[in-house]
Amino acid sequence: MKYFLLYTLARVGLFAGVFGAIWLILFSWVSWTYASLLWTVLLAAIISAIASIFVLRSLRHRFAAEIEARAARMSQRIEAARAAEDED
Repeated sequence: MKYFLLYTLARVGLFAGVFGAIWLILFSWVSWTYASLLWTVLLAAIISAIASIFVLRSLRHRFAAEIEARAARMSQRIEAARAAEDED
């Protein structure tokens, strides 16, 4: 669960950073309305999603390894319970 939280916080932080950068770049050129805010959010989501593929690669691999280990432990418990049930 540790890497899930870290990865999620990193994704949110990356989005916030990209959103802030776009906001600062366009602040003086755009009159801000709900539509321009929506476009800024969409652009930040796309850019941060693409950037996270490269920037957060190691954290994502650790998160995947944690999930894989947890799934293996759960499968072992299920098999052990199934074997114990067969013995009864």
